[in-house]
Amino acid sequence: MAISKPPVRKAPPVALPTPDLDEKKVEEVINRGSSSLTAAPIAEAAALPIAAVPAAADVRLKNFNIKLPAATLAVIDELRAKRPRKPTSPKLGISTQDWLLEAIEEKIQREQKKYR
Repeated sequence: MAISKPPVRKAPPVALPTPDLDEKKVEEVINRGSSSLTAAPIAEAAALPIAAVPAAADVRLKNFNIKLPAATLAVIDELRAKRPRKPTSPKLGISTQDWLLEAIEEKIQREQKKYR
């Protein structure tokens, strides 16, 4: 049985020196965001319809689960199917989530008119 020497390991590559970065400047660039959007204050955003609220850094999204009866979901799907869609698209014109957001927006507007 022949015994050979272990393979010779190559020297690790020389690491290039990293430039000194000012963390505050990096954070400013990251948090600056897009200059094309203007952030609306939360009070103004509450008065606007959901579709008209700009995507600002102050607006936080919250996730939650919702349980709907199958019959209610079937009615929603029927209403979604009646929406216009792109001519060659097999997809429905609006997603279930967007449909529910529109319904919530309409309800909020009715309640605000009722209690003002």
